[in-house]
This record gives sequence, structure tokens and C-alpha cells, in this order.
Amino acid sequence: MHHDVNPRSILIRAHAPEVPVLMRHFERLASGRAGAPHEALRALAEEAAGDDLMLLSPTETGDYRYDACGRTLPRTTGRDRTGGYVSNLQSDVAAFTIDCYDHALAEGVATYTLHRTVRSARVGIFERLILPTTDADGGRHLIVFCRQMSFREEFLMLLMETSPFGIVAVEAVRDADAALTGLSVLSANQRATTLCGSEAALELGCDLRKSLPFLAAEEHWNRLRQAVELLRPDQFEVAFMAGGRQIWLQVSLALLGDGLVITLSDISNLMLANQSLQQRAATLALEVGIERATRQALSDEIGLREEREKELRRLAETDPLTALLNRRSFTEHAQTMLGHAMTAAAPVSLLIVDIDHFKRINDSYGHPAGDAVIRAFADLLLGVFGARDALVGRFGGEEFAILMQGSTEEAAAAAMRMQQALAGKTLPVSETLGLGVTASCGIASWQDGETLAALTSRADQALYRAKSEGRNRIAIAGSDGLAAAA
Repeated sequence: MHHDVNPRSILIRAHAPEVPVLMRHFERLASGRAGAPHEALRALAEEAAGDDLMLLSPTETGDYRYDACGRTLPRTTGRDRTGGYVSNLQSDVAAFTIDCYDHALAEGVATYTLHRTVRSARVGIFERLILPTTDADGGRHLIVFCRQMSFREEFLMLLMETSPFGIVAVEAVRDADAALTGLSVLSANQRATTLCGSEAALELGCDLRKSLPFLAAEEHWNRLRQAVELLRPDQFEVAFMAGGRQIWLQVSLALLGDGLVITLSDISNLMLANQSLQQRAATLALEVGIERATRQALSDEIGLREEREKELRRLAETDPLTALLNRRSFTEHAQTMLGHAMTAAAPVSLLIVDIDHFKRINDSYGHPAGDAVIRAFADLLLGVFGARDALVGRFGGEEFAILMQGSTEEAAAAAMRMQQALAGKTLPVSETLGLGVTASCGIASWQDGETLAALTSRADQALYRAKSEGRNRIAIAGSDGLAAAA
């Protein structure tokens, strides 16, 4: 079992949208080491996330008894633990869990944990938010939000194992003060081990700097550390010897929660080609007066290389399905746009849009139909927002983001036009089939000095509110109101 505990940076690291809601309730009610009043917090927690809650009480033997268990966990694990004890879990899971519960009760603080259990060939990833409470009689209890993090494992594994690039996902390892001490491997494809000249696969939980020694150099480690701490994607090149030859890799860093996805591209041939081009250019420079045809050939070759590099840059910046900006490129352009807005004191708004019930489309018509809907929806977004010189990007799946100049009211009006456009047409899936869809939207207007991550988080929370309160809605951060599609 691999695990991670962090009582700090909970809102940054959490994946479930219920976690920020529960944290707000706890922080409003909590008082010192007693935590929050049990009865009051339980009522709020059950309203926000009842199916994923466990209620526990400590025993005199140092164990914890399950007083109640929501519906989700029994479906996930195959049994209802109500009336049972934590010590009945697998020994390493039980020891880790009891230690976390003891710490939360002793300190009276909310604690966020991730733990991974490996059974057969599958990895179960659970996130928990532990909230200590005290009842009216002084009894201590725990309210625990627990959910298995879900994703399409088959698609993820296929994508990773067929990728021509090495892919390594890592998470931050932090000390008690939340200071970054290392990076731990979450997952890696076989291509990554091949590129690095290793015979054994990268193991779950291993130290990245030991597994990939060429990243342990101070210069490269600082790039990794800054990407995590500053929430800033990065790209650089490394060279090392393996199997008696020099290998050049381009290392791309993208943010993943409190960690990174590291993409490794073999550019050894390109580097050799560059060296060859340089040598040829030097030779041709000596003969340019005589070999004009050769000089033209060199010029053509250099031009072709520049075109290839330009195309590679375009592909790196765009989503392959929709040709919109991908998340990394959107983030880079958005940082620049926010900088200009700060200088000009101009209003800027971020819209995060999600296609409603998209899973039903994939389940009912297949993934090709889902891809066609996403492409058509991307075209519709460009039609609505493109004329405003707005940034339009795909964050992944059925989620899109638009950063536009304008106030909250202007952004809401544009979002309403988008929903009206959807209401008035069907999105073509094939020559004979069109599907009608709706979309929900969360809007947040940039506040002076606010980071892009904070702005995105507020827009995400507004989107979650729009989805949870009926879908086909527009929610504005900082407002209790919802706008329905006309």
C-alpha cells in the first residue's frame, strides 16, 4: 500500500468537489482541539455528501467502530462496515487509518489522505477527508468523507502504453510543514523505462530521482520543484549516457494535482540531425560561390526543418480532437492575458463549460459519436466567443474554458447566447444523425492580484453548483443565483 497524508493544502490536492464544501462547513464550526460540534456538522455533511460519509467513534482499546456507512463505500468494497472495526481491515491499511484518525482527534484538525491499494493488476486509489467532532455530551467522533477516485482505466492504460512518448506521473512528497522533499512515482508506461535505458519498470511509490538519475542533477531538480511549487508548466532538455550511446530527451512538465505528468520525448535523432546540418552548413559556406545549387538545397532543407518545428509547436499547443488550445497552452496564454489586464485595469472573466450528461452519449452511441459531439461543440464555442478575441481551450473530456475580456454581466450574456445556440440546433454526429445537448457554465471574474489557479478554482466551484442544481444552468462565483437556459 502507498499512502500520503496532508493536513495542509487540502483544497489544492483534493479531487472530489464535495471536499471544499465540507471544509467550509468544518472551518466555520470548528473550535480548537474539540473540532466541530458533532450534531451540527453531521447534518451539513450528510446533506452535502451523505452517500460517501462514514461515522466512527474511538474505542477504549485504541480501535475505531463504524457507527454508520454511506451507500457508496459498500458498493465500492463489496461490504457494509457498519458495526465493524477499523482493525478488521488489511493490516497495513488498518495501521495507516488508525494513525490518521488518532492524529485528527488529538489535534482537532481536518486531515486529507490518499492511499493506494494494489489487488491483482488493478490499483485502487481512495481519498479521504477526516473531520474530528465532539458531541453534546463530550464524546469524540469522526466524520469521514471517503471516495474511490474513478477514471477510465482501460482508456488510460491504452493511451499510455501506445504512446510514442515516455509518460511518468508523480506526486509531491511533503514533510509535516508541507515543504516539498521529493517526488514519488504514481504511474509510468513501458516507453518511459525504454527511453531511460532501464530494464525494470518504474515502481509505484519509488523516488523519482533514484528511478531517473538524470533528473537528480540540481539544475533539473530545481525545474521540477519550481513547476510544482509555482504551479507552472515547464520544458527542458537533458542528455545522458545509456547502453554506450548518448541519449537526448525533451522533458515536458504538466501539472497534475499536487504533482506532475512528465512527458519524455527522444530527440536524439533530431540533435544528431542538427549537428549534421551544422556541419553541412559549414562545408557549404566554403563552397557557396561555386555550388549555388547546393546552397539552395541547404536553404530548402533548413526551411523544411523550420516548418516541421513550427508544426510540432502547433501540435504541442493544440488539442488534437478539436484544434482548440490544450490546457497547458491555454494556461500559458491566460497568464499573459491576465498580465495585460492587470496593466490596463481591464475586466476579465473566465467561463468553464461542461457538456451535460456526456457519458450517456458515449454509452448510447459510442465514443466516435462522443468525439463528434465534442468537435461540433468546440466549433460552436468558437462561433460564439471567437469574435471577441477570447481564449478558447479544451481542459479535457467534455470540459472547456474561455477567458474573455469583459465583466461578469458580459460573460453571462455570452454564456446565455451559447446555451441559446445549443437549444436551437442539433450537433451533427454523422450524415444521418444529430444530437441535441445542453451545457452548464460556471463564471468567475478576475479580481486584482488573483492567480489563474484561484480564478479557475472559483469558476470550477460555480460550474459544480450549476451542475448540481439542475444542469443547463449558468452559475456565477460569489453569487447565490442560477440562470437557466432560455
